[in-house]
Amino acid sequence: MANVHFTVTRDLPLSARDVFDELIDWKGHAEWVPLTRVEMLRGDGGPGTEFVATTGIGPVALPDRMRVDELDPVAMTSRITKIGPVLSGEVHLSVTSTGENSSRLEWVEDIRVPGVPQFLAKPVAAAARKGFQVSITRLARLVAVK
Repeated sequence: MANVHFTVTRDLPLSARDVFDELIDWKGHAEWVPLTRVEMLRGDGGPGTEFVATTGIGPVALPDRMRVDELDPVAMTSRITKIGPVLSGEVHLSVTSTGENSSRLEWVEDIRVPGVPQFLAKPVAAAARKGFQVSITRLARLVAVK
């Protein structure tokens, strides 16, 4: 099992509030995370909410079941636990204002990937980081037109 850790930090020319509000629209992730669909299992989006984000196509789709453990709309932070059965670990999301219409988004994942040997953790992290960079670019475009 590989222990994979990566961080994506991105400065955006968008208000922190707009970015955070889009980020915590869990079902909305399907609009900006490529090849992803989201099924809400329970909850209203806040702590205790559970959802499955399935990324991929057909037999190569990866279901990622998650639970929102902390959500602070004032601090614009969230902690999510990946609850398996495939991936486990934690995700930390934060958005900070860097100006009137600018912000910094930080996405940190510390996960365990079964069936992947530890020596592949760095390449898996690099691929995941690139995927989230693409997703954040798409999120920024979506927020800009709303």
